[in-house]
Amino acid sequence: MIVTSFFPGRIRLRANIFKDSEIYEKALSILKSEDNDSITNIQHNPITGSVLIEYIPEKVPMEKINSIKEKLLQLSYAAEHYSIEKKQNILLLIEEIGKSFN
Repeated sequence: MIVTSFFPGRIRLRANIFKDSEIYEKALSILKSEDNDSITNIQHNPITGSVLIEYIPEKVPMEKINSIKEKLLQLSYAAEHYSIEKKQNILLLIEEIGKSFN
């Protein structure tokens, strides 16, 4: 997974996993959960595997991000080595990250 641009309030990610609609929908459901009021906009390009996430930086505490850093690194590694055989593992990682955030 590549962060193609980032500044507080806006991050763009690119990875082949975002071309997979099931994986993207799972991630989207977590980002748009009722408990998450920090996300203001999400744009997805399934052709390029790009996702733009706009958020309110003050509502994303660094201690929460630090608490899931290891899972995010695992997801990044899995995204870089994506294959259909690894899809279930990626979905589980996304689910674990979502549980940590709620």
